[in-house]
Amino acid sequence: MRFLMVDRICELSRGTSARGIKNISWDHEFLDEYVPGVPVFSPVLLTEAAAQLISWAIIEAKDFTVKPVITILDSYVCTGHPRPGDQLELTGSIESLSPESALAHGTILLNGRPIIELGHAVCYLYPLQELDPPERARRQFENLFMPGHPLPAAQPPAPVGPFVEQSFASRRRWLDRIMETGDSATLQGIKNVTATDDCFNDHFPLKPVLPGVAIMEAQHSLARELALRQLAERGLTESFPVLCRAEKVKFRLFVQPGDQMVVEATVKSFSDGQCSVATRVTVGGKNAASVLLQFELPERAAYLQKYILGR
Repeated sequence: MRFLMVDRICELSRGTSARGIKNISWDHEFLDEYVPGVPVFSPVLLTEAAAQLISWAIIEAKDFTVKPVITILDSYVCTGHPRPGDQLELTGSIESLSPESALAHGTILLNGRPIIELGHAVCYLYPLQELDPPERARRQFENLFMPGHPLPAAQPPAPVGPFVEQSFASRRRWLDRIMETGDSATLQGIKNVTATDDCFNDHFPLKPVLPGVAIMEAQHSLARELALRQLAERGLTESFPVLCRAEKVKFRLFVQPGDQMVVEATVKSFSDGQCSVATRVTVGGKNAASVLLQFELPERAAYLQKYILGR
C-alpha cells in the first residue's frame, strides 16, 4: 500500500496554511482496535496526514526545492478515532519559515470536531532532490490540489454494529518481538526494518527512510502492551489503554532498511484512569527516537462515548 495520507488539497494560502481531505477506508492496512469489535484508523499513523499536508504547503511555498522532515513535536493530543467510511478534514498552519527549518501546527477534524492536534512541529528542510525527484513531486501536488473543492460536511456518528464486528480481520504488527526484562514496569521490543516495506516507495523514492510515525507506532505498540499488563496485574481487565497525549517527541536519526530498532518502554506513573509510559528507540546503540506517552484507561462504554461517538 502507498504511504500517501492526503487525498485532496482544497485550500492553500501560500506559505501560511492549507486545508485538505483524508478518507478512511477498509482498504487501509493501518486499521487497529482499542476495544474488540471496533476497528479504527491508527491515531498514531493518522498524524502523518496532517504532517503531509503541512509538508505540501511548505514544498509549494519553497518552489519544490525542499522536503520537510519533522524532527521534534512538542505535543500530540488525541480525542477521537475515525472508522472506515469517515471523511476527515485536515488543516495545517505554518508558524514560521526560514531557509533551513519551519515551525508548524496541524489539526485533524471529524464531523467538524478536532480529534488530533499536533503542536509546534519543528521541520528540518532537506534538499528535495536528495529525497524525491522534484518533477515527481510537482505531478503529485498537481493531482492533489483542487482549489475550491468542498471540505467534508459534518455527519452524525455512524452506530457501532455487527457489520463492523464481523468485518475486521487483522491489524498490522509494528513489532517483531517483545522481550521480558525481569522488571514488570519495563518491556523491550525489536523491529527489523526491511526494504520490502511498501512505505519506502513514497518515503522516500531516492533515499528510503522509515517514517517517524512508524517509529512512534512501534513505541506506542510496546507501551500499550505494557499498560495492558499493568491493568491485568491490578485486575482491571475491563479497562483498555487508549493513547490520549504524547509529549517531547524527538527523532534523532534516519532509520533505514537493514536497521534493527530496539524499543524500550518504562511505566513512569499509574493511577486511576491514567498511565504514563516513557519510550525510546536505539539503532546500533545510538538514540534514534524518544517520546512520553499518556494513556487514558476507560472501559468499553466510556471509550465508545468519547472516542467514537464524540460525546
